[in-house]
Amino acid sequence: MKINYENKGRPSEEKIPVVVVYKKPTNQKHYLLISESDIDSIIDSSKRKPVLPNNYEIVDMGVGKSFIEKYKKQYNIK
Repeated sequence: MKINYENKGRPSEEKIPVVVVYKKPTNQKHYLLISESDIDSIIDSSKRKPVLPNNYEIVDMGVGKSFIEKYKKQYNIK
């Protein structure tokens, strides 16, 4: 008899995406980053390998799927 351990216990929760709009230092074009990590790890500049390099400018941040389409329209990101 084989036991399926994936169905035991508490069901896994879906991670809420963090949506970040940023600009690179070389141009004025806006970029979109969708990450599963938490906001604090994105903002933290003292990490050895940050999610966004320290010289990138964070323009806007939001938590949830609804911000993806909103920021694409607002900042003309394709």
